[in-house]
Amino acid sequence: MKKTEQQLMTSKWLLVVREYEAVKQKRSSHFKTVEEICEVFKVHRKDIRKYYERWAKSGKSEESLLPLKRGPRQGQMKILCKDDERAIINIRRRLQANEFEIFHMIDGKLDNHPSVSTIYRTFKRYPLNEKRKIAIKRYVKRYPGEMLHADTYKIAKTLTADRKGYVLLGVIDDHTRLCHIELIERQTAAEVTKAYFKCHKWMQAHGIEPETIMTDNGVEFTAYTSQKAKETHFFETMLNIINVKHIYTKPYRPQTNGKIERFWRILYEECILCQTKTLTREELIQELEGFMWRYNYERRHSALGYGTPLDALKKIANLLPEL
Repeated sequence: MKKTEQQLMTSKWLLVVREYEAVKQKRSSHFKTVEEICEVFKVHRKDIRKYYERWAKSGKSEESLLPLKRGPRQGQMKILCKDDERAIINIRRRLQANEFEIFHMIDGKLDNHPSVSTIYRTFKRYPLNEKRKIAIKRYVKRYPGEMLHADTYKIAKTLTADRKGYVLLGVIDDHTRLCHIELIERQTAAEVTKAYFKCHKWMQAHGIEPETIMTDNGVEFTAYTSQKAKETHFFETMLNIINVKHIYTKPYRPQTNGKIERFWRILYEECILCQTKTLTREELIQELEGFMWRYNYERRHSALGYGTPLDALKKIANLLPEL
């Protein structure tokens, strides 16, 4: 990371923790209490304490104020011995099995039974050769609306001043990658259903008539307690009314819904991670709307031949008069 980028991402919290320390030592010329700091910088007292402790333990280094990377911390990852790794890779290459299948295959066969994450990290250290990469299945639907992918994404409480922990519902078209998101306050079936209906209308406004939607098995999307509960579920009922078929991903297989999962990663890296201040709800909506405009109409995607989702939709629209 360049020094200018680091300064841009840490400038706000560096000022906050310095003022916080000065208030605690009663030598601040700008603030008398911590509440005043919270009000001016639009941050929460808990967040100030968290960043201050991290900053103090690092010897007051600016790098300690950068956003922490997701995933397990250093020292938490298990490393297998070479014999166990060879056994896992042999199964992988001969049977083309994934990490979940291997996890059950080797149950009781090794001294230390590895987790699914450990098996996956072993795959990364021994990648497939070019011949096996060709065998990997990739698919793109033939026309817009043939299948939509939907999922929810939780926003960190520290991003907003009210600390409500908002949730995003995202819906992406498989063929064109056109995507629309809606901000909701609670991840309930009723809220998600209302948000999806808005996404459905947005797709129709772009000339896309959804036929099928794929989601995970979350309680906001379906019910498994009984057939009656499933039929009367908010989301399922709404899909039946608007004549959209509902299909589900396999449990513990987020790769099946990989297009929307990849979108969440882009959103996090190019929008969420770039915020340098705590946002109000209205500011958050503005930032998300600006990002979605760029994503759908300006940002080029390698999966679309370095065109935009709008370009992919135009190609189909230009074919229609010829049919």
